[in-house]
Amino acid sequence: MFPVKAAAELSGLTPETLRAWERRHAAVTPQRDAKGRRVYDVAMIERLARLHRLTDRGHPIGQIAAMDDAALDRLLEDSRHAAYGGVEALPERMLDAIADYQVDVFDRELAVAITSLPLSVLLTRVVTPLLREVGVRWADGRLAIAQERLISSLLRARLLSVLNQYPRERQARVLFATLPGERHELGLLGAALHACDAGMPVLYLGTELPAIELARVAGRLGAAAVAVSSVDPGQARVALDELRQLDDALAPGVPVWLGGANARYLAEALGRARVRAVVEAASLASLAYQTRSSGTWNCA
Repeated sequence: MFPVKAAAELSGLTPETLRAWERRHAAVTPQRDAKGRRVYDVAMIERLARLHRLTDRGHPIGQIAAMDDAALDRLLEDSRHAAYGGVEALPERMLDAIADYQVDVFDRELAVAITSLPLSVLLTRVVTPLLREVGVRWADGRLAIAQERLISSLLRARLLSVLNQYPRERQARVLFATLPGERHELGLLGAALHACDAGMPVLYLGTELPAIELARVAGRLGAAAVAVSSVDPGQARVALDELRQLDDALAPGVPVWLGGANARYLAEALGRARVRAVVEAASLASLAYQTRSSGTWNCA
């Protein structure tokens, strides 16, 4: 449960606007804590965020506040198509270019998307669908090894260039890495960018970093958290051993966030309090606020 100030920040509103939407339009109905103060759960914050995005696109709050969440989602989808016409077809166009080894076309489309789209739209509407379709085409034989390698190398270069634009002077950072044997990093890169977009100071360490070295860097920098991606099921046993070492070596109070296809399994199998699966990008916004409000860092 989040107080008014936190709910407003996470949904992109000011506390004054949030209160006005409650009072005038009954946009949400908060609960009360033991001291009688208004508090909001995650579902309420997500609803407020939907309403905020729609008002930004010209929909009057008075006309949409009474809609249920499903109706808001449909309206958002319609608005997305209107606001970013053609973006839904972009991943397929890029893959068709790679199918003909038109690397310049793929790279140009990606560069234009990076410069013209908000980061959240780029990640959710271009990068994620692109990676999903790469998996599908790889599975059914429409994508050759060389083509998959081209996509990975071009995406990695472009996404790293975006990540490197964020300031690095703020402490303490969230460290992003994969453990030994785990070479897949595009999901990790995407998560690091989502974290930056949520206001986290990030240090991206890349792939195949031993747990002991990761803990050493975290201790040296006074890191606020460690984020680890694990995708390859063949590396799950190795990842478990490394995560045990990481948990033993990290300073008390430093959380470990697991992402990727193996995240839920690893968190359950490990059973350590500080290690949790974080498999949705939207969860990073809540984690950013929770860590920030605890005094670990100030993103103002």
